[in-house]
Amino acid sequence: MRLSARATLPTEPGDVAHQGEHLGRWVRSLRLGWDNLTGVQQRMCEQVLGIEPVAEDEKPPARRTQADK
Repeated sequence: MRLSARATLPTEPGDVAHQGEHLGRWVRSLRLGWDNLTGVQQRMCEQVLGIEPVAEDEKPPARRTQADK
């Protein structure tokens, strides 16, 4: 299987597995970990792959600590 040059990358876990790699999970991890990427990596994601960081409303809720529970 090969994604075409015009295809959009999947963004959710479970979307499109290619040679054992879950592309949706990979894209989601890039988007959620955007601040951990270097500037070059961020530009490559945006300009080459069309991947952008998650918006505030897309971020998962913060995990509660044991003390908070």
